[in-house]
Amino acid sequence: MQIYQFSGINRYGERVRGQIEGKNQAEIEQKLQASKIDILSLKPKGRGIKLFKRAKITRKEIIAITFQFEQLLRAGVPLMEILADLRDSFENHAVKEMLDFIYQSMEGGETFSDSLQSYRDVFGDVYISLVSVGEQTGQLEVILADLANMLKWEDELLAKAKKVMIYPAIVSLVVLGVVLLMMVFVVPELLGFIGQMGGELGASTRALIATSSFIQNNIVFLLAAPFGVVLIFKAWLKRSRAFRIQFDKAKFKINIIGSVLYKLKVARLANSLAVMYSAGMSFTESMMLASKVVDNTYMENNVIMAIRLIKEGEPIHQAFASANVFPPLGVRMVKVGERSGQMDESLKNVSYFYDREAKESIEKIEPAIEPLLTIIMAVIVGWVMMAVLGPVYDTITQVQF
Repeated sequence: MQIYQFSGINRYGERVRGQIEGKNQAEIEQKLQASKIDILSLKPKGRGIKLFKRAKITRKEIIAITFQFEQLLRAGVPLMEILADLRDSFENHAVKEMLDFIYQSMEGGETFSDSLQSYRDVFGDVYISLVSVGEQTGQLEVILADLANMLKWEDELLAKAKKVMIYPAIVSLVVLGVVLLMMVFVVPELLGFIGQMGGELGASTRALIATSSFIQNNIVFLLAAPFGVVLIFKAWLKRSRAFRIQFDKAKFKINIIGSVLYKLKVARLANSLAVMYSAGMSFTESMMLASKVVDNTYMENNVIMAIRLIKEGEPIHQAFASANVFPPLGVRMVKVGERSGQMDESLKNVSYFYDREAKESIEKIEPAIEPLLTIIMAVIVGWVMMAVLGPVYDTITQVQF
């Protein structure tokens, strides 16, 4: 299958750009024409510069669509009618185009899951695979309900992770910005005044002078260096899987935050695995898809190792323990599920336990972050004040009345 980039005019008279997957250019043209898009340009991905992204569909919209699919299917409404109704009810034109494309594709004889393939970047492999299982087993509405709940839960997990990371990052940037402004504009003026007074300078004042001089002389480099480091780092991550594995593993070793991220990843892996296995997929196939959902190369590598051990004949819980897929407590829960024949329930328990653990950790971390950052800011400001006011105080005490 080849991914093509296209631009054209949709049925609403708007110019659209995006990507679509197909066997060849003729098939792509047929798909676009079926979606009532007049083609302006069409070329394989990788030629030319990509200026726009097609995906302007939010995760929340996918969750809403999935819930509506499930509810209307349970009510007995045919899938084609659901697609037509949703297509006309959404305000987001990107969603309208997507639903219209799926409708036209199914009208042309494609299955629902096959029609979703062209929007794999929006739905993801797990979603499409589970829909395919639902179509084959005749339990599409049940699987859509599980999918909707899983996506909603994952969205909440993502919000929790952002909650832990964003606030410290913003405050740290503010503190860094304030320090740079002080060193470049405020401190030089104060130091000029101190130099005119004469007298011996203390260690803190000399350190402040050296820091201020260094920042002023290298301000361009200091501002540009982080961007260069990030670009090199991203390129390295993209090219080296071994480096990605070590980097993703190192994230879990960060003090305080690392353990929370690890618990969230374990909860997500267990929940995805439970949903796919309960839908009727084989356990190893469920593991392979679930490993991609986690978005962590280190954990994905561990899951792949566990799959190999399971195929070689090891019990699931032993494979999980050997490959370090779950922590010891999670492995014990899997062992119980394996012996009782209720693996999906055990995996849901693993997910629930580590989700709760992560929530409790976040609740403990949040109240501590603000005072900690306040103390850091106070130490920096206190150092500057002591370095500036120390010589002033010494000069005043030496004045003879």
